[in-house]
Amino acid sequence: MTKPAPEERPAAGDRAQEKQVIGDRKLGDEWTDWNGNLEASAVSLDEDRRVFIGFAFLCLAAMILAAVFVSYMIYPRLAGWHHLLAELTMLLLAVFSLALVLWFAAFALPLVFGKRPRLRLDFVQKSLNLLVPLTIGLGSRFGISRDRMGNSFIKVSNALVRSARINTGQGPLLMLLPRCLTGPVRKEVQALAGRYDCLVHTVPGGELARQLIRQHRPSRIIAVACERDLVSGIQDVSAVVPTYAIPNCRPEGPCKNTLVDLRRIEEALILFSPQKNR
Repeated sequence: MTKPAPEERPAAGDRAQEKQVIGDRKLGDEWTDWNGNLEASAVSLDEDRRVFIGFAFLCLAAMILAAVFVSYMIYPRLAGWHHLLAELTMLLLAVFSLALVLWFAAFALPLVFGKRPRLRLDFVQKSLNLLVPLTIGLGSRFGISRDRMGNSFIKVSNALVRSARINTGQGPLLMLLPRCLTGPVRKEVQALAGRYDCLVHTVPGGELARQLIRQHRPSRIIAVACERDLVSGIQDVSAVVPTYAIPNCRPEGPCKNTLVDLRRIEEALILFSPQKNR
């Protein structure tokens, strides 16, 4: 009888280096599971929006099939009570399934082909946010990491925001920056935001961000953070306040000396600024 091969373990020096890397920064809540692997921290992601759309459609199809299966299993009992009840149940299921598919196609197909969806932003965001956890979970089973799927979702959300009509007169423009952004980059962002009358705040977490939103009551938000924080923030506020999300770059891993593309910052400022200030 052969003995199983011993499980490979990282050397003591590697474990010490991993602990040192994790310990040299204050990790955000979304990164508490990070093991110190810089290669897996996704320095800068650029995932196609069609990745999220495709997996979201698979989740939607799976939910419809599950509903069909349940209806099929209970059909004999419903028919035993009254055949009209069973037929009405199947008809309602068919109508509801068709409505879901049409709703998804109404915003997904224009985004796939680079056109403007003609649906209300708040309605689409609220509905789409329900699919986010399922889509991330399904993507992980196919080797799509949480951050890659999040990056794709952010592109979908930003495309919806760009297609919406934003009322810039009901509240200030608020920009939220992460605490891990480098000092020089932070100063450049603040100088750029000052040209567009944009309030800028650095937030260490979601709770303070929510407090600032309640305090300032902005009409639109620009958020800079990692994909994990951005996805959570979009789910929290995007259906109420139009939110344009910009993922940061992490050359040293999460939560330390991160960067952001200033061109994308200015694009968001122009998008959310009144016509007279552009």
